[in-house]
This record gives sequence, C-alpha cells and structure tokens, in this order.
Amino acid sequence: RAQAIPDNFRWPELVVVTDLAGAQRAIDTILEQGEGARGHWEHAHFGQFVQILDEYRAMAAANPKFDPVRPVMFATVRRCEHDDTVPQIAERITSRCGDLFNVSYEILLQIFERYFAHTEESDEQLATLAEATVGIMLRVLRPLGNLVTTLPVGTDHPGMTAGPSFELFYENDYLMPHREAAWALLEERLRETAAFSGLVRELASGVVAAELAPVQDALNDVADSLASHFSDWGARSRFAASEEPQATVTADVLAGKGLSRRAASLSRAVAGTDGPAPTGERLVALFDGARVAATDVGGGETARRLVESVLRPLAEAISGRRLRTRAKLAHPGGGDTGATGLDAQLWKLAQDATTTLAGWDGAPEAQTLLMEATAALQDLALGVAPANVRGARQATLRELLAGRAGEIRCAHNGPYLVTNAERVRDWLGEEIPVIPQLALCRCGGSEIKPMCDGACASNGFSDRRDPKRVPDKRDSYEGVELTVFDNRGMCQHSGFCTDRLNTVFHTEGAFVTPSGGRMDEIIRAVRDCPSGALSFGVNGVEARGQVDWEHSREPAIEVTKDGPYRITGGIRLTDQHGEVVKRAEGSSLEHYALCRCGHSQNKPFCSGMHWYIDFKDPVRDSDTTPTLFEWAGGLPALTRMTRIFYEKHVPEDPLLAPLFASMSPDHPVRVARWLGEVFGGPKLYSETYGGYDRMISQHLDKSLTEERRARWVELICLSAREAGLPSDAEFQAAFRSYIEWGSRIALENSQLGAKPPPHMPMPHWGWVCDATPGSRVSALEPTRAETAEAAVELPRPDETVGFDQHIKPLFRERDRKSMKFAFDLWSYDDVRNNAQAILERVKAGTMPCDGAWPGEWVEVFERWAQSGMSR
Repeated sequence: RAQAIPDNFRWPELVVVTDLAGAQRAIDTILEQGEGARGHWEHAHFGQFVQILDEYRAMAAANPKFDPVRPVMFATVRRCEHDDTVPQIAERITSRCGDLFNVSYEILLQIFERYFAHTEESDEQLATLAEATVGIMLRVLRPLGNLVTTLPVGTDHPGMTAGPSFELFYENDYLMPHREAAWALLEERLRETAAFSGLVRELASGVVAAELAPVQDALNDVADSLASHFSDWGARSRFAASEEPQATVTADVLAGKGLSRRAASLSRAVAGTDGPAPTGERLVALFDGARVAATDVGGGETARRLVESVLRPLAEAISGRRLRTRAKLAHPGGGDTGATGLDAQLWKLAQDATTTLAGWDGAPEAQTLLMEATAALQDLALGVAPANVRGARQATLRELLAGRAGEIRCAHNGPYLVTNAERVRDWLGEEIPVIPQLALCRCGGSEIKPMCDGACASNGFSDRRDPKRVPDKRDSYEGVELTVFDNRGMCQHSGFCTDRLNTVFHTEGAFVTPSGGRMDEIIRAVRDCPSGALSFGVNGVEARGQVDWEHSREPAIEVTKDGPYRITGGIRLTDQHGEVVKRAEGSSLEHYALCRCGHSQNKPFCSGMHWYIDFKDPVRDSDTTPTLFEWAGGLPALTRMTRIFYEKHVPEDPLLAPLFASMSPDHPVRVARWLGEVFGGPKLYSETYGGYDRMISQHLDKSLTEERRARWVELICLSAREAGLPSDAEFQAAFRSYIEWGSRIALENSQLGAKPPPHMPMPHWGWVCDATPGSRVSALEPTRAETAEAAVELPRPDETVGFDQHIKPLFRERDRKSMKFAFDLWSYDDVRNNAQAILERVKAGTMPCDGAWPGEWVEVFERWAQSGMSR
C-alpha cells in the first residue's frame, strides 16, 4: 500500500508495482514518457524539450532582445551553512514569502513521508494524505513560487528577483511511528503556516496580499482535511471551534456559513482553470451559474445540494482534482431562504447542463462528473417547478437527452448515474417517478434514498473492492441431464435459491445437488437468481438464453427493501471511464444486483453486506397501518406466488391443468396485479386490463366445480408459503378470507346462465376485524424478565421530570401496541389524561402485563404525575 496509486493521486498513468511484470511496465512507461517509443520520440519529454528549444531559437532570431525568463538569482532566506558566498534575501517581504514557500515545501515532504511510511492509516486516510500533497503543490507551492520570482532580492542586487530556495531547516526529519501524533503534528504545522501567511499579508502591499489570500485558504483547507479524520480514532483537533456555539448563533446560521465556506473553496479550485476548451468553457459557465443560485437561495437543503451535488462535481471536472471533504455539511433545519426567482434559475441551469451533456465530446471522466451535476440540477429544477408545468419540463429534458443510450454509470467514489431509465420501481413494485439523468445513492448515506444527495462526497465512501472478497471462481455441479453453474464471487446471498429450494441449494457442504429437485424447479430458481451468479446447461450445453430470459424483459431497476438495486433487462453497466464493468466469470449481463449500502466487498455488485451492517431504509410512520399489499411484500412477492402456482403446481395437478393449460405466458403477472390492487396496491390491473368486469369475463361459462375451487385455494395458499409471504396470523386471516371469498365469487359467475351485475367496482380487501400487524403481543415474544432492561435515563433527584425525556422511554413499543385500543402510551396528552389510572396499575404491578416495573421507574412516574406533568 506504500505506493502512489492512480485512485489517490488522480494520475491514470501511474503503474502499481506488485510483481516483476508490474516493475517492467513501470520502467517501460518511464522510458516511453521520457524518451519516447522507438522512432516516436517527438511526443515524449525529450521531444517536447527539443520543440521548446527550437521555438526559443526562432523567437530569439526574430527579436534579439527577447528574453523569456525573469531576472532570478539564487539567494537564501537564511545564511547558507555550506557556502558563505551565497547571498541572502534582504528585502523583508521577499524573505517572508520565501520562508513561507520553504516551510510549505518541508510540510509537503513530511506528508509524503507519512504516506509512504504509514502505519495504521486506512485507505480513506491515505487518500486524504495524497490529496493533501496535491493540494499543497498546486494551491500553495505553485502560486508562491511564481510570486517569489517577481519580488526583489534587495538593494545590493538591483533589478534581480528571488526564487524558491528549497531550504530545509530540519534536514534530519524523523518519521513519527504513531498515526495520531503524526497527524496532529502535521495539522499543527499547517495551521501555523497559514497563520504566518496571514501575518505576511498584513505587512505586504495590496498585490502581494491578494496573491497570498488563496494560499492561506489552501493551507487551512488541507489542515481541515486532516483534522476531519481525527474522529476516526476518537480524537478532536485542538484548533476546532467549540462544539457548543453561543446561543445567539443558530444551527441554521452555522450551516449556512459552512455552505458558504465550501462554495468559496470550490470556487478557488476552479479559478484559473478552464478545462478542455470548448467543453471546459461550458462547464465553467455552469459552475458560475450554480454558484450564483446557491448564493441567492441563501441556505436550506437546496443550497446544500447545489454545493455538494453540482458545484463539487463541476469543480472536479474543471480542475481535474478530487475535491471531497470528510467534514459533512450540516443539514439546515429550515427551508430554503431567499428563493425568489429560484425556479427560473434552476430550470435554466438544468436545461444548460442537459444540453451540454447531450453534446459532450470531451473526456469520459469529466462527462461522468457532468452527469452527476446534471442529475442534481434536473431533480432540483423539477422539485421546485409548479405542478402544472412539471410534466412538460420533464418531457423537454427527455427530448434534450434522447440521443444518449440508456446506461448505469458508476461514478468514482460516487453515485450510480442512470441515463434514460425506462422503469424504476420500489420494493412493492410501484413506479418511482424518474428524470432523464438520475443519480441513485450508492454510499448508503443519502437522506433522500434512493436518490443521491451528495453525502458520498463527505462520508468517506470508497468504491474499492475488498481484497478479501470471495474469489471469482465458477463451479459446475453436474446432474443426469442438468448442470448447474455457480460463481460464489458474484452471489448477493438473497436466499432466493436456498430458501425456496433447499433440497437442491444448500448453505452448508456442497452448494448444489442437481438431483435434489425437479428440472423445472431448478431452472426456475436459476432464472430467479437476482445476482446473475447462477446458470444452467442441458446435456453439456449452457442455456444462456433461457437463463437471461431470452432478453425479453424490459430494462428495469428495482429498489429492494433494505437491500440492493436489482437490475433486469440488460441495462449497460459502465465505470467512470465509460467502459463496461468487468463481471465475474459466467455471470449474467441481463440481470445483476448493485450494492446500495456502501459496504459491499465486491463493488459495484452486492455481496450481501447489507445483512451484516443492518442497512435500513427510512421507516414509515409507525402509526400508519400497512396495507395487505405492503405487508405481503408488494408486487414482486405476489408475482413470485402466482408464478409458482401457475408454473409449478398447476401443470401437474389433474384437476387444474386442463383448465389453465391455455393461459397466456403473462397470466401470472395479471393475477398478481389483480391481487395487488385488491389488497390496496396500485391500480395496475384496472389501468392495464379493464378492472372488475374484465376479471369476471374470464370466468363466464367455465363451469367450475367446488372440488376445483377448493383445490385452487389449497394450491394458491401453498404457493404463498413457498413464495415467502408473511405467515403471521393477522395476514393469513386476511389473505385466506379473500381467497375464499374471491374463489367463491368466481365459482358463482362461472356457472352456465350466470348474469353478473355490470360495472361493479373493484373489490378492496383489508385486515379482518381490525386484526392488524402489531395489534397484539405475541405469546412467543420474550417477557420483560427474560430480557435486559432498556437503557432509560432516569432524572436526578433535583431535576424536573419531563414526559419526552423521562416518561415516554419507560414504555416499550410492545407496551404501546398492547394498550393502543385504549390510548397511546407515546402520546403526552393521552398519558397525562390517564396518569392516575396508569400509576395505580404500575404500582400494583399489573402493568405491563409481562412483568412489573422496577421500583425506581414507578417512583419517577409518580413524581411526574404529582409535579405538574411537565412536557
């Protein structure tokens, strides 16, 4: 790890040397860049120097007075220890600027030493050290070196200017073995150097002072980047401001100041760089426009996203440098301020960015960053647009970007950038409104999941693969006719195969036993594998087409619950360079799963780490009762059930097979959509097929029998169990009641001569007799005596007892559920109105029903009830 690698230094030509072949490549690269390949030296360094010499000779011949250099002489800040004849810089400001250059150069070397001779540093911390060195070289040494060559040496050397002397005052620098001490020292030296730069500014003239201002800012920025890691080992910078600001300074004001500082820092990075013309000019124009919008909006979430999701990627594209920070910008508590004209500003920026992206012909890496900025601008512009124009604006953006092929591009240490997505659905199967250029969260830290909010720029997210990941190795499991192929290195561990066909797919021992199940069951399990790790062959020939659904599925992205993005339909997956992402051997290009928690060992693909880190999506309001559709798992779960029913059980059942033999291939989807709409889901059946009348028409004159109806009910309930639908008593009561009711209605309408009433509404089914999830305490749930008491903060004897801080935490969620029929134990008003009754019950030990409160809890509640019941 002690190497300058391309990801850290943003230098693609760097060659990582890990073996003899890598060393040979590095030497070849040095030779080719320095001297050029045999017969092609003109573009190498040697050729460029020859060209510069030729140009100089031609210009000098044309104008003998031409002199391209400044009158620089070598002079030192302090007396040279090895040569007394070397002059010293006598001019005070020149000497101070030279001193500033030298100490900055010395700090640069110390940071390099830390990078190449590190100890406990993580990959993210090493990346920060690398960024620090680049920042010092480009933003400190380069402008300082240029400045010093314009300043006089002194009166003893009229007309001569100084130059960088590269004096090292501590030539015997030692390597500090301890990370914490080394980083603290580096930050301290950077802060002191920044302060010294400020002192020189005060002494200098206006021109020199102006040149030193961005140098001072750069030194502080580098120091901030180091200090942002101190919390990694439980420390805090001694230069950090107090964590408790004065009462007169609100959190919103502090957040707004943080946004302003961040925007100013990004502007300094852009200053003086134009990027590759003419595309670079357009990027600069976009940056300037977004900076104005961020300033005008003042604060709030819109300003924060403009800074981190628009200004930051544009600045990186223009400057060619990574401009991330570990200091996450605070989310302001209030709404956007100063937003007059914001709608028009954002709409123009969104159109300009989309037009620039549509016609981009520059570097793919800069294009990727432009895609990220465009996604944020489109989202922000449509978000503030009046509802009556939103649809038209979205159509305009789609038209502007119509020439771009659909793809998912993985931004470096950033989001998934989805271009012209056709379908994005949530875990219930409901459509998520999308924009032409979309940014999906990849780090797991966004507060607007599944969309990216720029959190990846400040939370240390890295897209590197874990070297300890499961190896890329394809295994074959041969049966009589069927061979199952599997690559554990691609598996996302969804359990689709092991949970639903555990006689074939195992969690221990040999993964696959082809003889453990029917061929059609195994094929169904392989085709349902969301990661694309599984495949199969018949008689030695791999059935890639069948595994990939003959490429018949529409391109779609499913945002699974608390898990990865599941991709189907062969959406092209590319990296930051626009190149197709390499897959594990034998894995599918038609379907795959992308990490959404930010911790996969096999990025960008999911490796199942979301299970281990307990990744969770934002939870809905616990007071809202879920629909049967939601509780069942949405359309994906219902479709799994109907496919198992129609593809597995029906064909082999003598009663049902003749009746359903001629059904269309999409019949399982139709039935799943019907059930979804009945159970409270989207109106997909009505909008697609025609509603209740359409369903009834499918049963007319079928002459169903009670025996067939009962078998249908039996097998659909069996399919529900096999598909993993909920098994709790409340859901099963509601589900089975509808299956019984609906099948009897179908039986009735199938009889000869039946005349069903026309234009009947769609039936809607809910929970039976208010038996909803959580409406009762399970007898199998541990009692209070069997579990450790939750950590509850009890008030001090002299402290006022408050409901929110002291009383509400006494009531567990199961306590609240068990009493919800009477009142809400988490509601201040309900508990206040029933305080005496509750006190009597907790004193008697009859509440909660699974064990009495500790005595000190009862005392706290009694204090609260008798002292005014403070909120």
